[in-house]
Amino acid sequence: MVDEIVLLLPVLGRELGRPVPLELEASVKAGAPAHAFPSDAHVSPGHIQVLIALAKGPCSVGHIAHTLGVSRPAATQLVDRLSEHGMIERRHDPEDRRVVLVDYAPGMHEVARRIMGVRRTQLNAALDTLTDEEAVAFYKGLKEITAALGRVPGEEN
Repeated sequence: MVDEIVLLLPVLGRELGRPVPLELEASVKAGAPAHAFPSDAHVSPGHIQVLIALAKGPCSVGHIAHTLGVSRPAATQLVDRLSEHGMIERRHDPEDRRVVLVDYAPGMHEVARRIMGVRRTQLNAALDTLTDEEAVAFYKGLKEITAALGRVPGEEN
């Protein structure tokens, strides 16, 4: 069973993070810049995670790194790529000009909300096939597996 789990976890991560063509089309229609998703662009699960993390409001690259469980340089690369595509932007914190915050570019909050809406619908459909007890056991098991692998995104271990 462990081998099967090891095979399934990366697939789960990729599928949750991969925007599907209909989402991309809907995102452009919702106001995302047309160049945000060029046909040759690779929008990784990490990019989607950044967009999801920003749903709670503007934050620093350091906060994004902590939330995603990656290094600051890795978070910076993700932010740089999303910024190049016009999906997010950097600005100075009005309370402390030394701090640079990352936030959605205009129109992108709705795009991220739509992406998460699709993901929630997909996950709810899958979880609806389980009993309440099975769903709780799945959640607990997933948390234990991720903790055992070294990190639970957004939480201190």
